[in-house]
Amino acid sequence: MAEFELEREMPAAADRVFTIVSDLDRLDEWLPEAVRVQPRGAGALHADIPPRGTSGEGLVRVRAEQRRVEWGSEDSPDYAGWLQVMHAGDDESSVLLHLSFLGDQPETHGGHAPDEVRRWLDEALTRLRRLVEQSG
Repeated sequence: MAEFELEREMPAAADRVFTIVSDLDRLDEWLPEAVRVQPRGAGALHADIPPRGTSGEGLVRVRAEQRRVEWGSEDSPDYAGWLQVMHAGDDESSVLLHLSFLGDQPETHGGHAPDEVRRWLDEALTRLRRLVEQSG
């Protein structure tokens, strides 16, 4: 099992940030470039990760009342993640991004794969921050 988590401050109110992250048609605007996601409607999506040679169907749940988005693999219970937007002030918020690898994936072993996941988390939150700044 491996857990990865990263938090980043955002220069906008939590509701404005949540509007961006909960719009599933905009996922490719802020997810890392190595991850491609296509919404399939009704809480379903398709994900491709070309650097890993993997793809699969996934499920996503938007919990507006909690400013939270949760997702997981439809093919396997060994992967899940969530993103939480938290209020930090009038025009400030914080985003916490969490990934769980519960099986025998490369991410659960040392080496390149866990480092790559950490870089992807950082890239996602950096891209999200830029998107939030541009939308202001």
